[in-house]
Amino acid sequence: TIENSYDAKTGVYYIALYQFTETSGAQFWKAFKEFQASGSKKLILDLRGDPGGYLDQATLIAGYFLPKGAVVVTEDYKGKQDNIVHRSPGQGGLPAGTKIAVLIDQGSASASEILSGALQDEKVATLVGTRSFGKGSVQQVVDIDGGSLKITVARWLTPGGRSISDGGLTPDIKVERTQEDYAAGKDPQRARAVEFLTSGK
Repeated sequence: TIENSYDAKTGVYYIALYQFTETSGAQFWKAFKEFQASGSKKLILDLRGDPGGYLDQATLIAGYFLPKGAVVVTEDYKGKQDNIVHRSPGQGGLPAGTKIAVLIDQGSASASEILSGALQDEKVATLVGTRSFGKGSVQQVVDIDGGSLKITVARWLTPGGRSISDGGLTPDIKVERTQEDYAAGKDPQRARAVEFLTSGK
């Protein structure tokens, strides 16, 4: 579920996460160690098309980027019960002065949005791409008469208090990737992230 590579020409390190499974944290740690060893100070985290998954793994991965105790996401129950705040474990290890671009698109949902939203709100990363999916609710399955019903019991809020379900996250730098781009093997979003990391603009 993880792909990582280093481009010596641009000095940009690339980590793509395709899903948040129960082993994502461990896999990310392996890729992150390779990033540290590369000496790179420019990181692309690609969460495009990542539908999410385990929230605890997103919180764990946030710990490499956010200080211990920093809010990653809040489950807001609108006063019906106490809100649940998920905080960064703060294991750190990010090389000082590292610039980060996170790639998101319409397929980035749930745990992807939680991680992206936290890094954006805390001004740790710049989001590049298109608006995310907007899967920002906590659902519970209730059994009724042999069937089951999913009810939304809470919403996800970013550290800055934004509701993820209100239309998803807006990237800092908007770049589309069309079907033609895909067909031609072009990736303008990734190219724009490299440009941002190398030029600062």
